[in-house]
Amino acid sequence: MFTRANALAMMLAALALTAPLLGGCGKSAPTRFYTLAPDPVVQDAQADKAAPGQPCPSLGIGPVDFPPYLDRNQIVTRNGSHQMIVADFDQWIEPLHDNFKRTLIADLTGVTCTKPLVLFPWPAGVRPDYQVTIQVRRFDGTLGGEAVLQADWSVIDASGQAVAWQTSMFKESPGGADYTHLASAQSRLVARLAQDIAAKVRTLKP
Repeated sequence: MFTRANALAMMLAALALTAPLLGGCGKSAPTRFYTLAPDPVVQDAQADKAAPGQPCPSLGIGPVDFPPYLDRNQIVTRNGSHQMIVADFDQWIEPLHDNFKRTLIADLTGVTCTKPLVLFPWPAGVRPDYQVTIQVRRFDGTLGGEAVLQADWSVIDASGQAVAWQTSMFKESPGGADYTHLASAQSRLVARLAQDIAAKVRTLKP
């Protein structure tokens, strides 16, 4: 005879069997975090930081503007010309905008003799001889393809006059089809921008 007690027992047994499966379905993949890093080769470049006999000007970096599509923790890659991919489980350890600026400053220390070298907004009492404003147009890549940095930047003197304006466009092969290789390639792109800026500043008279 099938009673209500039997039905309840069968229901409890079914729940006991399915609970482990439901628990397994609830687990998500672990999130992996990445960061840009200064280029050790650029940081150790001690030669040719300034023209012979030329004093070293102070230099300020910023403001640095980023496109809105990069205003997120998830790493953004491209799939063809019109599709963007936002990684759920591969993220920057901090806002990419901040990581980019700090890495750029670190790279610049290896290729310029500028002192001080500061980020906008300037510390109290500091007014650099030159200010570099940067508008990043693109900073992404394709897994297994190439990483790209495109930026417009200008150099402004202490009087507020723009004395140089330039567009930099760089591409790097990650050398691998994963996010670690992509972050490494993007780090090299930042180093190349630092070299571009340093080369221009060396042509200016403080």
